Amino acid sequence: MEYLTTGNIAKQLGITPRTVIRYIKKGVLKSYKLPGRGNNRVAKKDFIAFCKANALPLTNETAVIVEAVKRPKVLIIDDDINVCKSISRVLKRQYIDTIIAQDSFQAGALLYEHKPQIMTLDLHMPGINGLDVLRFTRENPEFVNMKIIIISGTAIENMQQVLIDGADAIIQKPYSNQTLISTVQQLAQGE
Repeated sequence: MEYLTTGNIAKQLGITPRTVIRYIKKGVLKSYKLPGRGNNRVAKKDFIAFCKANALPLTNETAVIVEAVKRPKVLIIDDDINVCKSISRVLKRQYIDTIIAQDSFQAGALLYEHKPQIMTLDLHMPGINGLDVLRFTRENPEFVNMKIIIISGTAIENMQQVLIDGADAIIQKPYSNQTLISTVQQLAQGE
């Protein structure tokens, strides 16, 4: 189902259909009118954005809708498994799919297998370092549109080279979960 009725939304939020219609009339919930009948339909992505913007709980039924909406996929590359798991946990709470790679070779295989929209990358890894992974990715036409976020403890003034080599964003360690979430969301939306 691509669109939800006001009744579907009311049931999932535990409110009346009339309350949903008030949200639509106020412009806080984006909807579309059916030709001839005037009934409202809400795109799944608009409903999810409404829930997130208003901190409304997503029920089990709503989670099914979230699953149906195309979610960004993020490849997390860091040699520290605890860092990988931490980033993954934060992003999964935002309904973002994650894949973990602990070294450059594993990352290369996962890039081709999953074709993520976004990659987070640690610069300091054993073997092939993060800067080499960044350069390889940017030279490969298959990944030209993928967004790359460097997450590093290296001093920010030493990061000019990663921007020259094609990084889309830099997050300085230590960072807040909100910084990570907002950076990933902005890049996923093409901002």
